[in-house]
Amino acid sequence: MGGDACLRRVFLCAQAFAESPATPVDREAASVRPRTERALWLTAPILIAGLVHVAVITLDLAPGLARPIDGGRPWGGRPLLGRNKTWRGFVVMPAATAITIAAQQAVARRSRRLAALAPLARSAPPAWLVGAICGAAYVVAELPNSFIKRRLGIAPGMSARRARVAQYVVDQLDSVTACAVAIRVFYRIDSTDAAVSALLGTAFHVAVERTMRLLPQGRRARG
Repeated sequence: MGGDACLRRVFLCAQAFAESPATPVDREAASVRPRTERALWLTAPILIAGLVHVAVITLDLAPGLARPIDGGRPWGGRPLLGRNKTWRGFVVMPAATAITIAAQQAVARRSRRLAALAPLARSAPPAWLVGAICGAAYVVAELPNSFIKRRLGIAPGMSARRARVAQYVVDQLDSVTACAVAIRVFYRIDSTDAAVSALLGTAFHVAVERTMRLLPQGRRARG
């Protein structure tokens, strides 16, 4: 009897230990991992679309669309936006993002885990339209920056070493910030998720921008 009681106490203690609340470190790790996975999931479509855009520029595909949006019109003796802002980007980025987000949602429908990661809001339009809007937000957000740079006399595609540090930071943040706002509207996520996605998107953006500067066509891709 004494031995049985001792065994029961050991079993109950072990069970209580196994079911004890997670430590703060455990809870923090558990909360960070889903946010990181969610940020990767949310950032992937625009990253893929950006790489598609790089490939289109590098291979000089759809050259008929490689025309400046401003039509070469000046403003105050300087280009309005510059030769780097072309209709090709306005077509490729929204189209590629629309395809990638539509494909992403199709995959999510087959996986409960992915479906729960960052579902679209109930009021959101179809996935392809969400993608098109995110891609459009990406390219439209660059236009005010390009306009200001032309007014400051910063040439299109100028090296970061010659441009002001603040201007370089704006270059990397304008598009991803607009995308973060779009996904905050269309996905069931909180502001922290959107911010983490923006930070991750900025890191990817800098990596792609650095890579593009190694390519002859890429040096002319950023305005």
